[in-house]
Amino acid sequence: MSSRISRRRLLRAAAGSLAGMALGAGRGADAQPKALKGRPSMLGRPTGLVLHKPAKCYRSYTLFAPDHGRRVFLVAMEGNMVHQWRVPVVHFAMLLPNHHLLHDTRFDEDTPRGIRESDWDGNEVWFYECLWHHDAQRLENGNTILLAHETVNNPAVYAGGEIEKNTKIIEVTREKELVWEWHSDRHIEELKRLVGVKFPRPDMDWTHSNSVQVLPETPAGQKDARFKAGNVIISHRRISTIAVIERETGEVVWAWGPGEIEAQHQANMLPNGHILLFDNGPRRGYSRVVELDPLTEEIVWEFKDDPPPLMHARALSGQQRLPNGNTFICAGGMADGRLLEVTPDREVVWDFRNPWADRADGRTKVYRAYRYDPEFVEVML
Repeated sequence: MSSRISRRRLLRAAAGSLAGMALGAGRGADAQPKALKGRPSMLGRPTGLVLHKPAKCYRSYTLFAPDHGRRVFLVAMEGNMVHQWRVPVVHFAMLLPNHHLLHDTRFDEDTPRGIRESDWDGNEVWFYECLWHHDAQRLENGNTILLAHETVNNPAVYAGGEIEKNTKIIEVTREKELVWEWHSDRHIEELKRLVGVKFPRPDMDWTHSNSVQVLPETPAGQKDARFKAGNVIISHRRISTIAVIERETGEVVWAWGPGEIEAQHQANMLPNGHILLFDNGPRRGYSRVVELDPLTEEIVWEFKDDPPPLMHARALSGQQRLPNGNTFICAGGMADGRLLEVTPDREVVWDFRNPWADRADGRTKVYRAYRYDPEFVEVML
């Protein structure tokens, strides 16, 4: 089912959960370490809060998890940490509307692999064991949709043997009942027809999918049934393609990307019906954030730094459109885990570099980050 929520509630309802123990939970915020402006990193560059123009920013709190580290941090606009969770090795984390954390356990050798919901204090309240990877979304009906790996044998996709990392999408209930699934290797004909992807592929991790979203109600869906609420958008990094799946049939009804973007992350549909994504460009030499009108397939807005190579995240990373029209960007694939906020006029008004590698097993890069409204966060502090 579609997660139909307002733009403001989208900001509040971004993310997730994992077990572990929360440190400095809330009310002891003054005891949390500060992100000191200009504090040098292990790379010799400034970390913490590098730039802040309060009058032009959307005041909110930033949640991020250093990739493959054991901490999740919640940070105020001034760069100070207000809350942190100690977790098993984590890749992805987001806060849910109930203030629980949804997060993965993919890379922790001592924990079963799957997706986990933890409360504000880090106690596990729900866990679904599966070969999770990269993304999940909690729906309004309480179900969870997520990406997972499976092993298949399909010579039409990969002639080298078994495909150990074929992506599937699954939706499960709170009671862990599987209610919908989709398998990427069964839909190569649509990709050939729509965007000219050539098969068989040279790599068994042939999609390396990294985001999934159930489409909300938008003007695009009202005009074109391919983008109707309830359909699903997925990002396939390895073939530089984003695609929309019709929920009822499983057919890929729209795809775009080859020749336009390169190795992208986090393709999400906005309330206006446009698609926002992080275009990594590992071979291009710089990254950008792109807003696409799917009805015309025209790029209507983009952000790249000045000069462009200043923002080059070859992997990881993502984006989020904020209620005031600004865009929050996780250029977390950069060595210093850069997070920034830019205006519609492309002015950088907030710039932050992960200063807490020493608290996250030396990890600085950030796979994904989210912003949350003050009234959502501060009731817990």
